[in-house]
Amino acid sequence: MDIEDLGNLVARRRGNMGVRAAAKEIGISPTTLSRIENGHVPDIGTLDKVCAWLGEDTSKFTGVGNLQIAFKNRKAVPRATAKSLANLIEKASKQFADEVEARGH
Repeated sequence: MDIEDLGNLVARRRGNMGVRAAAKEIGISPTTLSRIENGHVPDIGTLDKVCAWLGEDTSKFTGVGNLQIAFKNRKAVPRATAKSLANLIEKASKQFADEVEARGH
């Protein structure tokens, strides 16, 4: 799932429930909920709350491997670029862990 799908999922889950009631249930402001439904990307803390309310794993929207990537205010890089960056970070992390293990630390 892409982060762009979040607004539609929230709107569908909310159904006929009012914005204020849904926002209270989620633990966010009504304004934030409206912004999400209109396609704005929330910060990671808000995303965690919304995903818990939806019954979805946050990594479905931000995950690449074991990493979480969230972009605010639609300043996202293309998905292929995000995946390439995540692969690079995972390889660097593994290499670092291997070097630390080899040195006995």
